[in-house]
Order: sequence, then C-alpha cells, then structure tokens
Amino acid sequence: MIRFRDKRFLAVAIVVAALVIFVLPAFVAFRYTAPEQRGQFLSRPWRGWSFAWAALTVPSGAELKTSGMALRKADWLYKGTVVDPREVQLLFVKRKRPYTFGHGIDGRTLTSTVEPSYRFIWQVQGVVDTVSNKTDTVVALLDYSTGRVLYDIRDDLTPAELSPQPGDTASPSPAP
Repeated sequence: MIRFRDKRFLAVAIVVAALVIFVLPAFVAFRYTAPEQRGQFLSRPWRGWSFAWAALTVPSGAELKTSGMALRKADWLYKGTVVDPREVQLLFVKRKRPYTFGHGIDGRTLTSTVEPSYRFIWQVQGVVDTVSNKTDTVVALLDYSTGRVLYDIRDDLTPAELSPQPGDTASPSPAP
C-alpha cells in the first residue's frame, strides 16, 4: 500500500521530470544560438525540441559544422579587404523559408533576405575598417550545410567604403 508521503513524492517527481523534459532542449538552444534569438526559446520553450531535432539530423556532409570552421572561412573570405570578421554565431531559422534580417552600416539601416539550404546559418559579426563608427555588424551569413556565402556585406558597401583610405594598412582593426 502506497502511503500519502510516497504519493506526494511521486507526484512531485513526475512534475519535475516533465518540466525538465519540456524545458531542457530550450536551454540547450538558448546556449548555442545567437543572442538575438535566445528570447524565442525562453518565451516558447517547445521550439527547443525543433532545435534539438535539427541538431540531431544535421547532414553528415555539412561543410561548416563548428564555429571555428565558420570563422576560418570568414577570415579567408575577407583576407586583404577592409572587412574584419570577429565572431560567428549560430542562427536557427524556419525550415524551407527565407530568412530576413536587419543590420546597420555607417548609420544606414538595411534589410536583407537569404535562402538557406538547412535550418542553421552562421552569422558572422565584424567591422568594416573604412566605415566611420566601426561598430560590429553582420558582415556575412554562411550556410551551415553547404558552406556557401548567403550574404556578403561588400554587396552593400559603396565603392568608397570598399577601398582602404590612404595611409591605412592592410591589417585588420584592433579588437576593442
């Protein structure tokens, strides 16, 4: 015969287990995605299961499986240019849907749309040395699966912003 204490303990254990099972994937997604997406997993924790499923079903031949691989590709892509990639962050996007994002370049606000082949995209943050305020912005989006460049900031820069200023060196700007 189960006593009242045992029933109460069992009920609490079931509630705690259900919460952990329901919320744990959201915390994992929160940890591994870009800061601008983290709130989505806290306000809608069931999206964490979509993230977990996408992570488990990553194509085996994915080109950019780690942030290090993505940053090396960005460094190679912008070598010898006025663009200085500094960090990469993982974005989790809707399946088979274009991804639209806003970003700023020297006081201009731009909106761009890309079409990824998979649910993960690497967002490359960096600076453009010729832009006056030199604040971090999105400089590239790289496809997780194919390694293809989905967005390149150089497509949105003016010719004056693309060429180094006289007296500038080819080295990237110092990190803050």
